[in-house]
Amino acid sequence: MVKKSVSKDSDVKKKPARSKEIKKPADKKTGIAKDASVEEIAVKVRDMFNVAVKKFEAAVQKREAGESDASDFDEPLKLLDEVIEIMPEYRSAINYKGMMLVNLGEHQKAIECFDMMLKINPKDKEALNNKGIVLYGLGRDEEALKFIDQAIALDKRYSDALMNKAVILHGLGMEEEARKCILRANVLDKLNS
Repeated sequence: MVKKSVSKDSDVKKKPARSKEIKKPADKKTGIAKDASVEEIAVKVRDMFNVAVKKFEAAVQKREAGESDASDFDEPLKLLDEVIEIMPEYRSAINYKGMMLVNLGEHQKAIECFDMMLKINPKDKEALNNKGIVLYGLGRDEEALKFIDQAIALDKRYSDALMNKAVILHGLGMEEEARKCILRANVLDKLNS
């Protein structure tokens, strides 16, 4: 009869001790580790974007209450700049920054944001519409109308662009065309709700 020998601890091959994963230090500006995974970067960028939105909304509330100054808007804009630096194609961040800049009266910088979106996607109806809104605010009605018409050409059911077109047409004294745009936008809103 053969006996199986029981090995002593010294005979058992030990697994090599697991080394703890060592992450490279995080970037001081963004807080993202140099070797972060795509998922980790996406989560961090989304979180930074959400913080920027909340900080901007808080600054707007302070401004409406008469308790703010221009520096209240610096941090959310800086956060969005960091987000865009990390992910230059993050359209929501670029669009939100553009709309923040419109809100702050920084029209030329807002146009640059919408142009950045259009460089990424020339058929971005929201960027076309938003650029049209800014141009209208600058008194460049004819140019604004061209961008809004491009947005509508991409999506005939884009009621926001139709309403914006109505405002511009009204300003140009084209009352009947403006009325038609309003009617069409209202019908679309009812159908879409």
